[in-house]
Amino acid sequence: MIRVQLIAGQRLVHIALKALIEQAPGMDLVAHAFTAQEGLEQLDPSRATMALVALSLKDADGVETIRRLQRQRPQLAIVGFGEPSRGPFPHHMLDAGATAYVSLQAEEQEWIAALRRAQVGQRFLSADVARNLAFHSLEGGDHRNPFALLSGRELQVAHMVIRCQRVSVIARTLSLSPKTVNSYRYRIFEKLAIESDVQLTLLALEHGLVSRASLKTEVEVKAEAFV
Repeated sequence: MIRVQLIAGQRLVHIALKALIEQAPGMDLVAHAFTAQEGLEQLDPSRATMALVALSLKDADGVETIRRLQRQRPQLAIVGFGEPSRGPFPHHMLDAGATAYVSLQAEEQEWIAALRRAQVGQRFLSADVARNLAFHSLEGGDHRNPFALLSGRELQVAHMVIRCQRVSVIARTLSLSPKTVNSYRYRIFEKLAIESDVQLTLLALEHGLVSRASLKTEVEVKAEAFV
């Protein structure tokens, strides 16, 4: 039995993947979390045999989350998923410890294949991700995607800024001072040749770090909180 823990920030993604996993023979969704911290706290060796981790989370990025999962549970099978961008992000998740990466646009059978193959330690990429990684390599690799210039921590801060997290919230979540967070922001701006959070968000959309749909959903959720 493949027992899956899902870590993803969007409620609709949880609903869709829960239905997909529970209708597949030999699979069960045993835990789900909306943030990296929740996922790490829930991690139970007696329950989950696999973690299914989104590239973009509310409090972290999927790459760093996978690294932390690997440190806690080296034997845990991990599948990453996200937008089918031509950037380096699928490759980063694989380098961090994921065995497979699936695009949100992949067919159902590709999701199932990814979970089954990752459980036995076999690599898997959905067709569109494999194609985009091939194009990414032919176009010059990481040199064509500015986010490849960022360190792991800078990418983590960038994700949170894009998600409209306040500096104080980022500082508290990452156990940093607000001054240090701002230092990371300015370093990110310098490396990406931009001058504002808005430009950072537009660049992230352009290179597939986030999708317009996911940003719209989070903005709506934040707006509802003030009603």
